[in-house]
Amino acid sequence: MSSQAKVDGSTAQLDMEDPPPSIPTPPKRQKASSFSNTNISKILVFALCIFIGGGIGIAGYSVFASRDIQQQNAVAVIREGPDNQGKAGKTPPPVVCGSTVQCGQTFTGEVKLTEDLYCPQTTSGTCAITLEGEDAVLDCNQYMIFGDDNSPGNGICLRNSASAINCNVQKFKDGIYVENGGEINECEVMFNIFGIKVENEASSTTKMKISNTYIHDNAGGSGIFFLGSGESPESSETSIEVNNVKSNHNGEGMSIYGKNVKLQVQVKDSETSNNSGSGIEIDSVFGVNISAAVDVELDGIISRYNGVYGLLVSSVTGDVKVKGAVNLYKNGNSGFDVSAYDVDIVVERRGALNSCGNVASGSGGSDVDIRSAGLATFSGN
Repeated sequence: MSSQAKVDGSTAQLDMEDPPPSIPTPPKRQKASSFSNTNISKILVFALCIFIGGGIGIAGYSVFASRDIQQQNAVAVIREGPDNQGKAGKTPPPVVCGSTVQCGQTFTGEVKLTEDLYCPQTTSGTCAITLEGEDAVLDCNQYMIFGDDNSPGNGICLRNSASAINCNVQKFKDGIYVENGGEINECEVMFNIFGIKVENEASSTTKMKISNTYIHDNAGGSGIFFLGSGESPESSETSIEVNNVKSNHNGEGMSIYGKNVKLQVQVKDSETSNNSGSGIEIDSVFGVNISAAVDVELDGIISRYNGVYGLLVSSVTGDVKVKGAVNLYKNGNSGFDVSAYDVDIVVERRGALNSCGNVASGSGGSDVDIRSAGLATFSGN
């Protein structure tokens, strides 16, 4: 008897003429337990597979979970800037981070440093970094922007209401230069010629705010130099607000000048000490013409150990209000000197104005020296 079978597509002959040889009968085994060795082996293999498979599953889950967490973190960083709505409900441009920031660049959105920015090649009239427009915000993240000693360029330039926060700026001509207003917060500005210089075009309205900032050792000029310009005091107005600021060991503490403009000046909870010139000076442009009207509010001021005046108001018209404690002492000339032609002075609270221990021997000054045709109202002082 023969038969045929298909194997891999070919025909093979199987010879079945003779019967198969007899298969020896296996020896009779003793009765085994309900789990044979074979079954036990199968169970062990099965358990091992579960263990290995579970480990792979757990590892796989861990990998995917870790990857998912990393993706979430990346999304959080990416969304850090755009999720915050800008002014007037506009969405600002994406955040630009430190490794992409180079000296001389201009930004119109948010910038956050992740390392120091060293810009030794800034030339006169140029800036290490420029922020342009009200949506432009530089967050230095406590990192430093610095040049070389006596660098003729500027450190940070803020234009048209841009902002800078958390910055350390040093070794430039102007540490921070501001044109047409802006905001500075939580900064330290030192070892420049001018610490912070603020100017504006005559046709613009400048609003400047400086808060929580330490300005020191800018020996060549002022810690804060503010020049407000306009068409006339009747038609042009500009303002500066200084809050919780220390301006010490500079040429001048704060120099606030006006030219054909009305100046709104508010200084609160601030100190100007150990400056070689005056602590605070409010004046028309370099005292040449009476071309500025002022509205000054002082509250919580310490001005001491300055080389000239503690507080000088000169060659302007308008109002000076002492709203809270103003302490002027041990300055090289008068503590409070008003040499303006038509300024009204109002001390709103008894004991708010304290001026004592001023005047170096033979300087001819006094603690309070008022030479003005305006009214002086001292409520109990």
